[in-house]
Amino acid sequence: MTASCHTPPRPQIGTPAMLEWILAAAPGDRLAYWRGHLAVELSVTATTLSEGERRSLLSLKNFTLSMAEAGLVHLVQQRLGADDYLYLAIARPQPRQGAPRMKLPGILPEAAKLLPQAA
Repeated sequence: MTASCHTPPRPQIGTPAMLEWILAAAPGDRLAYWRGHLAVELSVTATTLSEGERRSLLSLKNFTLSMAEAGLVHLVQQRLGADDYLYLAIARPQPRQGAPRMKLPGILPEAAKLLPQAA
């Protein structure tokens, strides 16, 4: 099976779309969820984003990190050039039926309801 990757020029995905992708992705599938330099773009003093865009990006970053901490994705960066990175989420295998439910620290309550329940 070949893993797929969705890589728009400057991905701008929200947390609901990220969760949808996580739930539908096959192990090894990749999603580019941001391109740029997160540390700079999240900085109040250095960003070129509007405050609303910066807050949305911060929310996405926190959600994506929660998904990685929950064991649902691996997070990697690919350097494309100076201060230019592609931020990728790589789907991990879903837990086996009957496996203990993962703890999901920091995940949005409504997102937790959408995750598969252990039998």
